[in-house]
Amino acid sequence: MKDTVEIFGKEFEYDFLSGWIKYNRLQNEISQDALAYGICSVSHLSYFENGKKTLRGEIIEALLKKLNIHQIEEFGNIGLIRQQFYNMMFQIENLNYEDAKIIYDELINVEDLISTSPYNIEYKIYLLMYNTFVEHVSYNDLKQDIKDLDKIYSSLSQELQYLYLFVSGKILYKYDDHNKGIERLTNAYKLKETPWINYNLGFSYCFNNEPLKGTYYLEKALESYEKNGRYINALWCHNYIGICYTNLKIYEKSEEHFKAALTGAKHFSINKIFGHLYINLSYLYFCEENYEESIVWTKKALETDSDPILSASNYVEACIKLNRIEESKEVFNKYLTKEYEGSIYFKLLHFLYLSAFHFEENLFYEEVTKKILPYYEGINYFNLCKPIKLKLIEHLERKRKYKEANIIYKGLYDIHEY
Repeated sequence: MKDTVEIFGKEFEYDFLSGWIKYNRLQNEISQDALAYGICSVSHLSYFENGKKTLRGEIIEALLKKLNIHQIEEFGNIGLIRQQFYNMMFQIENLNYEDAKIIYDELINVEDLISTSPYNIEYKIYLLMYNTFVEHVSYNDLKQDIKDLDKIYSSLSQELQYLYLFVSGKILYKYDDHNKGIERLTNAYKLKETPWINYNLGFSYCFNNEPLKGTYYLEKALESYEKNGRYINALWCHNYIGICYTNLKIYEKSEEHFKAALTGAKHFSINKIFGHLYINLSYLYFCEENYEESIVWTKKALETDSDPILSASNYVEACIKLNRIEESKEVFNKYLTKEYEGSIYFKLLHFLYLSAFHFEENLFYEEVTKKILPYYEGINYFNLCKPIKLKLIEHLERKRKYKEANIIYKGLYDIHEY
C-alpha cells in the first residue's frame, strides 16, 4: 500500500486517513452506502476504511467534503509532534508522571488543530494512555472512547493497533473484566513484544490468580529492563515476581526478589516502593508462619506514606495467630474508623474483625455475603475474594449448610483459584 497521498494540497499517510474517515463517518452516523453514493463503490470504501486498498486523492477529498471537511489546517511538523507522543509514552512507562504531564501540557497547545486532522485518532490513543496512567480518569469517562475506537481498530496501523490494544486492555482489566483485559494485552503482545507489555501481562496474571504465567512475563520484562539500565522498572518487576512466588509457595525465591528490590530502592532512594515491599514481606513471613517477623515488617509498612489499612490487616492476622488478642483489638480500634473508610482495604479489615469476634454469628454471614464479597468482586480483587470465600465456607460448614458451602467451593474451582 502506497504510504502517502495528496489531499487538499498536502501529503498524508494512508494509514491515518482510512481510520480517520471511518471514525468521522461513524461519529456522524452515516452509512457506507450513503457516504460512497456518487463517489465510489461501497466495496472500495469498505476496503479503504479497513486498510486493504487505496483510493485516489480526489476520491478521498470528495468523501471528506461529504463529511463536511473541506480543508485540513497546517499545524507544524507531525514528526515532531509524534516524537512528543513517544517521549510522553516513555516517561509514563518509566513512572515519571511529572515529566509526562509537562509533555502533555505542550501537546494541549495543538489539540484543536490535531482534532481536525487525520492524526486525531493517533492523538486519541495517546490521550487515552495519559488519562489512564497519569490522571487515573474514571472508567465511565473512558469507555465511550474505547467503544468508538473499537469500531475503527482494524483500520489502524500495526503500531497503533498494538498501542490501542495495550491501553484498552489495561483499562478493561482494571475496571471491567480481568479476562477481557488479558485477552487484549495478549493480542497486543502478539503484534509487538516489548518489556512494557511483558510487565503488564505479568502484573495482570499475578493478580488474576495465575502466578506461574505472571512470573513468566515479569521475568522477561525484568531481564530487558536490567539489560537496558532501567532500574526503576526493574525494581517493580522484582516486587511483583516476589508476589507471584509467594502465591506459588516458593518462599525462598520470593524473599530473594523482595530483598533485591529493597536493596535497589535504598540505593536509588525510590521511596514510593518501600511501603509495597514492606507489606509484601510481611505477607511472605505470615505465609511461612513466621508471625513475629511478619509483624516487624508490618510495623515498617505502617511508618510509610502508603495506605495503612492493608498493613493493619496483616498486623491483626499475625496477632490473632499469636493469640495476642488485646493487641489486635488496639489495631481494630485505631483503624476501623470513619477516617479510613475510603480505603479499598477497609472492608478487608472489617472482615477480619468479624472473623475474630463474630464468626459464629449471623452478622458475619450477612456482612460478608451482602457487603464485603460483592464489593471485592465488583472491583475484580480476586486475590482478596479467595480467602474471604474460604472463611465463608468454614462458617457455613460449622452451621451445617453444606450445600451452600459446596456451591462456593465449585465457584472457586471454576475460576481456577486453587
